[in-house]
Amino acid sequence: MNSLLKSVCLSALMVVLFLSLSIYGTGCSIKDKGPLPSAIQQKEVEKPGKEKDSVVSDNYVPAPLTGIMTDPANLEKRPVAVMVENAPAARPQSGLPKADIVYEVLAEGGITRFLAIYHSQDSNNVGPVRSARPYYIERALEYNALYAHCGGSEDAKKFVKTARVADMDEFGIGRRGGAYWRIKSRKAPHNLYGDTDKIRQVSLDKGYQAHVRVPGFSFLSPGEKLHNGLPAPEIVINFPRRYSLVKYTYDPKKNLYFRYNGGKAHIDNVTGRQLTARNIIIQYTNTKVIDAEGRLDVQMIGSGKALFFTDGQVYRGRWEKGALRAWTVYRDEQGKEIRLRPGQTWIEVVPSNTRVDY
Repeated sequence: MNSLLKSVCLSALMVVLFLSLSIYGTGCSIKDKGPLPSAIQQKEVEKPGKEKDSVVSDNYVPAPLTGIMTDPANLEKRPVAVMVENAPAARPQSGLPKADIVYEVLAEGGITRFLAIYHSQDSNNVGPVRSARPYYIERALEYNALYAHCGGSEDAKKFVKTARVADMDEFGIGRRGGAYWRIKSRKAPHNLYGDTDKIRQVSLDKGYQAHVRVPGFSFLSPGEKLHNGLPAPEIVINFPRRYSLVKYTYDPKKNLYFRYNGGKAHIDNVTGRQLTARNIIIQYTNTKVIDAEGRLDVQMIGSGKALFFTDGQVYRGRWEKGALRAWTVYRDEQGKEIRLRPGQTWIEVVPSNTRVDY
C-alpha cells in the first residue's frame, strides 16, 4: 500500500513539474515571437552601413533600367524625372542614390545639373530641385516620365507646351499634396525638395496617365564578363570649371565607382554616404552657347561617340537617337547594343571636345 501511494505521489509530482515547464516554455516562445522594442528597431535602422535584407520572391522581375530583381508592382508606376541642382551651394544633394538612372549635363556657367530618373524605387527627399532646360526635357521624354522641376528658361517653357510634356512644375503645383517643400537651413534657390511618389500622386489630379511604356537596357547575367576592355580604375571628366570637375575611382571589392566632385567626395545628404555608380556612360554631343546668359543647345538627337565603364574596364562605342521620343541606344564597336552590370547607371553627357582621362 505504501509503495502504491508513493508511486501515485511521484506520478502526480511529475505531472505538476511537466505542466509548469510547459507553461514557462510557452511563455518564452510567445515572448520571442513578439516585436522587438521600438528603440532597438530604430537603432538597427539608423546603424551606419546597415542595409535591409534583400528578399527576392519567385515572381520578381528585373527592373528595365537597373536590371535588379524587384516586385512587378514597383514597375507599374510612371517614371519621375527630377531636375537636381549641382552648383557648389546645392551640395550635398539628397535622394540621388534612389534613382535608377542619373544624367549629368552642363547648364550655363560651366556648372552641371542632374536629371534623376525614378522608376523601380522612390525618394521621399530629392533635391535641391531646379529649373528646366530643353535638352533635359528630351531625356525625360525617352522614359515617358513625369517631368519635375521649378520654372525654366523661356525655350524650356515653350518646349513643355509644344512637346506636350507631363509637366510637374513646382510653380504650378506649390505645396499641393506635399509634393514639394522648401527647407529653412538653406537659402533660396537652393532649398526646394520633392517627394517622387507624392509628385506622382499629384500628377493624377492633373489628368496625366498613371501607366506608360518604359524602355530599358540589356544586362549581364551573374558571373558573365565582358571582353576586350581596357583597365579603367579612375575616370576624370574635365568640365570647364574646377568646381565642376568629376572623378570616379573604382573599388574592385565592391565593384563600384565612387564619385568625387570639385575635388571632394560627393556625398548624399540623406545617408551620409559617398555617391557610387555601377556603370558609367560618357556620351559626347555637339554643344554650343545660344544666348548672352550662356544657355546651351545640346544635340541629343543624332549620333556620336561614347565610352562605357563597368567592372573597372572601359569600352568604346557610339550612341544614337533617331527622334524626339526615341530611346537612346548605346552600341559597342561591333555595333551590338551594350549590356550593363545590374545597378545604378550614371550617364555623363559632355561636349564633343571634353577631355576624359582614364
